[in-house]
Amino acid sequence: MKIEKVRLTAELVRELFDYDEVDGWLMRKFKNGKTRPCGHTPTCNGYGYVRIARKSYLTHRIVWLWHHGTWPQNNIDHIDRDRMNNRIENLRVVNRSENQHNRGLSKNNTSGFPSVYWYKPREKYRVQIKVDNKKTHIGYFETFEEAYLAYQLAKIKMHPTSPLAQEYYRELTLAG
Repeated sequence: MKIEKVRLTAELVRELFDYDEVDGWLMRKFKNGKTRPCGHTPTCNGYGYVRIARKSYLTHRIVWLWHHGTWPQNNIDHIDRDRMNNRIENLRVVNRSENQHNRGLSKNNTSGFPSVYWYKPREKYRVQIKVDNKKTHIGYFETFEEAYLAYQLAKIKMHPTSPLAQEYYRELTLAG
């Protein structure tokens, strides 16, 4: 038996699913009128998936299609970095570079902050930030606090659309 290819449209997605805007969950509709949450259990990569016509789709992309009526042409970023938070206000379409600006800490980070680390040869804190997939050296600093402030200012300047940069801007503005 041959399976027909299904053209994924907003109309089809809305016919198959309801969307709970409070929790960001897709609810699969059944012919008997009942619904069941789906795509909210994370897989090994931390994202949820839903199946439509025997094909898996990332839940956040289906939520975007359901809500906006168009398939996202670029990456979708979870603003709060929670891969399972599919509330529409937590999703934004970004290019790959912008998506990387909203990453969390790497596994081998020891300072607790991105791009700030102890540079043993100079016995100072070093700050680097990636711009256009190239590391940009910000400087060496005597104290961690100076290094962290330099990182925050560089983040605001070089990644202005990043939610983290906007958070830093608000913090620094309030601090005076």
